[in-house]
Amino acid sequence: MWEWFVGLAGFVLICFTIVYLAWLAATAGEQPPDIEFDVVSVEPVMQRYLVLVDVSNRGDQTASALQLESRLVRANEDTLSATSQVDYLAAESTRRVGFYFPANPATGELEFVPLGYQEP
Repeated sequence: MWEWFVGLAGFVLICFTIVYLAWLAATAGEQPPDIEFDVVSVEPVMQRYLVLVDVSNRGDQTASALQLESRLVRANEDTLSATSQVDYLAAESTRRVGFYFPANPATGELEFVPLGYQEP
């Protein structure tokens, strides 16, 4: 008798899973990747500075081979830049990225720009 109960519970669980996945597919949006940046920390490393940044995708679509650029804009001096790449950034996910700069980022203003991506 308990075998029937376990079988029925498994069947109901599978049905709910199929309905949930179908609902997710039907309500998925078409918004392209929307990239946001959040500075986590700035750490001195040897003669450089490592800027750790959380990169988040708030869009509905996945970004593959996402190219990122960080700029250190300093008054009356050259703008320094660093680039990085995230291989895969799914919708509603976050990855941590590091940018290296030869000068202390506290001497200027950091800017972050998504340069481009590919559809997976």
